[in-house]
Amino acid sequence: MGIEVKLTSSEVESLSPDASSLKAARGLVKQAKWPLLAYSEQALWGHCQGSGKNPYVAMVDLSQPEIAFKCSCPSRKFPCKHGLALLLNFVEHQDWFLSAAEPANVTEWLEKRAATAQKKEQRSQDKLDKAKAALEKAQQAAQEAAAGKAQVKSASLIKREAAIAEGVAELKLWLDDCLRSGLLQVMDQRFKDINRLSKRLIDAKAPALANMLQEAKDIDCSSMAGRRQYLKHLSRLYLLASTFEQRESLPREWQSEIARLVGITTPKEEVMAAAMVANGGQDVIPEQVLVVADVPDKVANGTTHRQFCYRLEQQAFVSYFTFVPNNTQAAQQVDQPLPVGAVFSAKVYPYPGLQQVPRVLLEERVLHSKISQSDAAAEAVAAATAGDHETQDAGAGAGNSTTTTTTAALRAVGTADDARTLWAQVKGVPDMLAAVKATAQYMAQNPFADFYPVVLELANFAQQGAKTTGTWYLGDSTGHARQLSGEKTILHQQVVSCLALTGGAEFTAVVLLNDVTTILCGLICNDRYVPLPLPFSFRLSRQ
Repeated sequence: MGIEVKLTSSEVESLSPDASSLKAARGLVKQAKWPLLAYSEQALWGHCQGSGKNPYVAMVDLSQPEIAFKCSCPSRKFPCKHGLALLLNFVEHQDWFLSAAEPANVTEWLEKRAATAQKKEQRSQDKLDKAKAALEKAQQAAQEAAAGKAQVKSASLIKREAAIAEGVAELKLWLDDCLRSGLLQVMDQRFKDINRLSKRLIDAKAPALANMLQEAKDIDCSSMAGRRQYLKHLSRLYLLASTFEQRESLPREWQSEIARLVGITTPKEEVMAAAMVANGGQDVIPEQVLVVADVPDKVANGTTHRQFCYRLEQQAFVSYFTFVPNNTQAAQQVDQPLPVGAVFSAKVYPYPGLQQVPRVLLEERVLHSKISQSDAAAEAVAAATAGDHETQDAGAGAGNSTTTTTTAALRAVGTADDARTLWAQVKGVPDMLAAVKATAQYMAQNPFADFYPVVLELANFAQQGAKTTGTWYLGDSTGHARQLSGEKTILHQQVVSCLALTGGAEFTAVVLLNDVTTILCGLICNDRYVPLPLPFSFRLSRQ
């Protein structure tokens, strides 16, 4: 009778929840502290004498791939110092242990864990069976489509959706286990679990869903607010996974939206063809588009740029995506992000999906040349944006990049006579309450949205606190305001730059909003759009 444990002391120590627990466990790696140390083919157990009358009973289950601990002590850490010390004792001093039959309490715990593991495996198998059934259903739909009874899906798409369904089933199983066990109990192994599941989703060809899961690792769960944020993000993941499973019962625009969210893209040829069909068989007419903001999102193999653009004739926002790989040579072969602040003439083709702030193709782009600004004028504006030298110094390198970005963007749009007509087309909401109401309506209709772009007319600034470190607010003519989001030093520099351009007068602002975040992307003044750098990580601000 016996058990073979292929673990090193370092590997056991890595299971500790924190340094203090490891130090305490090391203090219990003494034979005198343990009146009983025993092992069987499946488990270890022992009695650790503490300050009380009765010793603590610690157990370690080694019968399953993932090591499990249990202890009668009141500690909320997992594993506690007693369980960790028990395993360290066995790895380093196996001769202290007796080979024995498992007592009733150990057997009961092992049987309960085995039954749970079996149920988990069965649930996983059930999920896989459902995925296979979904594949068969999709294949049947494809056969019916061939007979003219339904819309055709390609064999490759059917196969991909089935693979994604299997990955989604595993993701939901993990999320169920997290909520069932309690987030605090699984917090220590979340990085390992997220990396494993992300790889599984990438293998299943659901890269966008994998990236969304990876974002959970960036959330700091050391505070109550961080844990709420983490729970909110997991809930969003669960909703997306569940919706994907039920996608066939959804309206067509939601089917397309969910497909996009998990990473299934529609070929551009199909997007353009669909737009032409909707336009009565005619190609779309080029229109003017203003690029107002660039939201970068770094992923494993590159950076995805989501650029919010404003259709001047339509007076509506759209989003345009580009992906730039990390590999320099590969990056040279793909489209680069559009310059923020530039106005293009382009053919706009909406992707299938929800049509409020839709994703679009921008084809046959031509930079608007009639309103270009002279270098001298650009330099004058750059000088005005330099503004507060004290703040520039405080911003250090970030301040330098702010000036460079603003100047470069201003060269693309200017102050020619026809600019007044151009910017007059930018229409928005009259006050902050209307902006918040529009944002709430959008978020209610699309629970997967992170930001809502808004044009706020007659905007102004207010500050609370010290000159360079106080809190800045974006307000309106009615006296309502929201706190601006971003790192304070850089944010102060940006606001001072805006005040230098506007002279303190009201202006038209372009902002990104959600329930907690207010991001000033740029402003329209003196017949031009002035874009502003966005001073923090979007991955964290979206939560």
